[in-house]
Amino acid sequence: MLYLPEMNEALRSLFTSLAPFDEEELQQAASRFYVDTIPKNKFFCKAGIISDRIGFVSSGLLRSFYNIKEKENTSFFHTPGSVAVALLSFVKLQPAIENIQAIEDSEMTIINRKSLHQLYQNNWKWQQVGRILTEEYYVNLEQRSITLQSQTAQERYSQFLEDYPDLIKTVPLHYIASFLGMSPETLSRIRKTV
Repeated sequence: MLYLPEMNEALRSLFTSLAPFDEEELQQAASRFYVDTIPKNKFFCKAGIISDRIGFVSSGLLRSFYNIKEKENTSFFHTPGSVAVALLSFVKLQPAIENIQAIEDSEMTIINRKSLHQLYQNNWKWQQVGRILTEEYYVNLEQRSITLQSQTAQERYSQFLEDYPDLIKTVPLHYIASFLGMSPETLSRIRKTV
């Protein structure tokens, strides 16, 4: 674990796109973030354990999934530039119901809940960042729910290829099938027609 001596460019760009920070405010906050590597197949968040941190994905790839009736159901893929958080656990400080696991070696810039809340107390701009990121999380969740309920399997696969063109080459197909709400056999049939 390595705390940031200064805010890296990717985070600086993200945060300044969400609130009007000046350089001094970002530098003051930098020491509250740390960099960590999540090796392939290791967990950033594990079901049953309280997750009190948010990770900004710098490199690599992770997936969020739930175990329902002893079956893994993939809910999100976290690519570079995205945010990984078990939001319910983070907000309510209760054991997570989801897992966030690295599909490949991944580097993340992380902040824990206590440090984030200290930033919230010290500067309204951090509260704005938190609000906007939470809104984006829920918009993505709602869009995903609507997609699963309203699109055909073929339409969901086409949308996946549009949203994640590189993942089809790197992610195991059973993860993709689960994400799309279909069996691996159905995904295989659809892929043959494309």
